[in-house]
Amino acid sequence: MKENGYKAGNRKMKRRAVLLAAILLIAVLAAVLIKIMGKGSVWELKNDEEEAAESAEETGSVSEPSITSAPEEGLVRLAYDEAPGNMDIAINTSNYYLALNVFDRLVEIRQKEDGSSEIVPSLAKEWTVSKDGRTYSFTLRDDVVFSDGTKLTADDVRCSFTRLLTVPESEQTAFADMIQGADEVLAGEAKELSGITVTDDTHISITLKEPFPAYISMLGSPACSILSRKKTEEAGSSYGQDKDYIIGSGPYVLTEMDDKVCTLEYNPLYWGEEPSVKKAEMYVMAPAIMDREFRGGGLDLLDMDFINFDTASYYLDNEDFRERRTEKQNVEIFSIILNNAMSPLDDPRVRKAVQLAIDRKRIIDEVCGGYAELTDGIFPKGLIGYSEENQGWLQYDPEEAKRLVEAAGVKDGESVELILGSKASADFQKLIEIVQENLREAGLNAVTVIYDSESRNYLRRNGKAMSYLFQWIADYNDPDNFIYTIFGTEEAAKRYSSNYSNRQVIDRINAARHIEDEEKRIAEYRAIEKKMVQEEAVWVPLYSYRHVFIRGERLAGYTPYWAGWSDVVLKDMELK
Repeated sequence: MKENGYKAGNRKMKRRAVLLAAILLIAVLAAVLIKIMGKGSVWELKNDEEEAAESAEETGSVSEPSITSAPEEGLVRLAYDEAPGNMDIAINTSNYYLALNVFDRLVEIRQKEDGSSEIVPSLAKEWTVSKDGRTYSFTLRDDVVFSDGTKLTADDVRCSFTRLLTVPESEQTAFADMIQGADEVLAGEAKELSGITVTDDTHISITLKEPFPAYISMLGSPACSILSRKKTEEAGSSYGQDKDYIIGSGPYVLTEMDDKVCTLEYNPLYWGEEPSVKKAEMYVMAPAIMDREFRGGGLDLLDMDFINFDTASYYLDNEDFRERRTEKQNVEIFSIILNNAMSPLDDPRVRKAVQLAIDRKRIIDEVCGGYAELTDGIFPKGLIGYSEENQGWLQYDPEEAKRLVEAAGVKDGESVELILGSKASADFQKLIEIVQENLREAGLNAVTVIYDSESRNYLRRNGKAMSYLFQWIADYNDPDNFIYTIFGTEEAAKRYSSNYSNRQVIDRINAARHIEDEEKRIAEYRAIEKKMVQEEAVWVPLYSYRHVFIRGERLAGYTPYWAGWSDVVLKDMELK
């Protein structure tokens, strides 16, 4: 799952003592600066590119696009707000836009016309599940080769899953640690997973430790991309940094990769249907520059997720762009994590007061421009397990919030810290300002504290962040991806700073993963969701975005990825 650049399978950060000291010093200085500036203030730090974009706008020099390459036939030009980084899928949990186009998976998750999703065959043309629900037997396509011409076999599949456990600092262990033998591999006692059996080049079986009905959906995640054993072994520890070793069986080949642009070109050996897009140039630029380039004809798709509300309004309120708009409801949730172990939030009455005090409708109107829907639980619309019965209960009630704060007897001088990253967008700053105002009206001393990204992540992963804005986008379509990943273990509770500790409920979350009767499994998830959010107030559910893209004049159509990421699947685009 993608959460501000982090997903399921994240492991405890390991930092050198010197670096930790430096991070903490920066954090303290940042906090002191905020408090010196006074309550309610928000200190915005801008990176060099953002300052350059603003400077250009102020001087009126933004009329000409910097992307001057001619839009050759078959070319699409896109923009992202950060470079892809290390392309090893076991490590990179921030950017999937290359993995989704270069690699294939055993199955894929595709969006249906009604907004739901379905699992469709990909490298695995068919599969069966054993009666005990533990063994998945796959028959692979026999016509698939990697882009270097070598045949893709079941051994490559086995290697790909083993690597998720053996790559140092892997962030994706959660996608393989349920396989039989994973504990031995993680401990260094085995080199291969005993639960994976290769019969021949096109037949492979995967046996899990316990039944896990969500597993087949999980296999469609980018983390489960199938890599070339030959290339990963040749590259060794440097895999993911040299494009010549980053090969897959997908529709595109990575031909250029640096901090400014990545280029993908059609893979002539691709086994599937030939796509409309034959080449893609993916530029890295600040959002303000994206807007400029799109207006100047230098980009073929503009993602509203990257653009602030004021700029987005130009496109969303302009009838000229109505026919060029592609829109979908994201399978995601924005919420505010509340640290259940830090006073005053360790009192459920205070957490409930926070839920009731926040004017979420105002946030949607002023921050999201109305392009979002309220959500009242853990599971967003579009996710298996979503229940309308668990919606509609959370209403804005500042008077009841104030009563609960008084009843809890919050001590004088106690503050609720709202943590914000130093590179947070103007929209997220506005959101936190609204939340701070609402909490103060309810009688809570809410203070916004801004940390650099390293300090923020250190505090969060070590259970020391009091509250912060949290975004979670589905990696795979199952409630397990949300409730287990975020709350299902002590490690997760600490990693996301909820510090949730109700052992009885945590045990229920773990048991629910293995319920084979689908109706009973979903009913249990819904019951747990209701208890955690409505009774225990573990967090504040806010909203889910409606994801909007504006197509350039050269783009006839685009089907966004089912989960709602900004990571574009090029074969789902149609050029004119």
